[in-house]
Amino acid sequence: MSSDELEYRLEQIRDKKLATEIRRFLLNLFLLFDGNPPPHIQNYISEIMDLIESKKIPVPVRLHF
Repeated sequence: MSSDELEYRLEQIRDKKLATEIRRFLLNLFLLFDGNPPPHIQNYISEIMDLIESKKIPVPVRLHF
């Protein structure tokens, strides 16, 4: 997945706090591998993004009393 595609997918996430945290995590991951993670790590990144985009990750419920 190219960095442009990844950035586009991150921009599509409605929860901006979640998107920021994922971006931070992925940046650190890319830095760990000098900007080019091995294929199996790239597959994990794709799976994470697929899960987030499919909304299978629970969003915290905010109750206001």
